[in-house]
Amino acid sequence: MDKEIITESLRRALESWVRHASAEQLWSVLQAGGLGASIDVEGDAVHVRVDLGGPPNPLSELGRTDGRLPVTEAFLGESAIWGKPPPQGDETREQWFLASELAQQHARQYLIAEVGEKRELLSRFVEGWMAG
Repeated sequence: MDKEIITESLRRALESWVRHASAEQLWSVLQAGGLGASIDVEGDAVHVRVDLGGPPNPLSELGRTDGRLPVTEAFLGESAIWGKPPPQGDETREQWFLASELAQQHARQYLIAEVGEKRELLSRFVEGWMAG
C-alpha cells in the first residue's frame, strides 16, 4: 500500500474526528493533545480510526495549546459575540469553553488547519506504522 494514500486517509480521518468531536474531547486535545490512530489495510481499502489517549506518538502533540485558545482569541476575546474568556489557568475556563459554541467552532477550525499544515507529522506517523 502506498504511503501517500495512507497518509491522505489519516488526514481525512483526523478532519472527520475534529468535526464530530464533543466539546469535552476538543478541550482535552487543546489541553494535552493525545490524539492517536489505528490503521488497517485490507487489499486496496484503508481504514483509519482516530483515538484520544493511548501511548505517545507523532500525533500526540497535534492541537495541543495547553488550553490557550486559537489565535482567533486575540481578535475576538473582548467581543460581545465571543465573550471574554476566563484567564488562562482559571478553573472556570473549561466551563466557559464547554458552553461557548463559538469557541468550539474556532477550536475546530484551528485543529483542521493544523492537520492540513502538519503533513510531515502525519507522514512520520504513517512511516512508524509501516515500520512496525
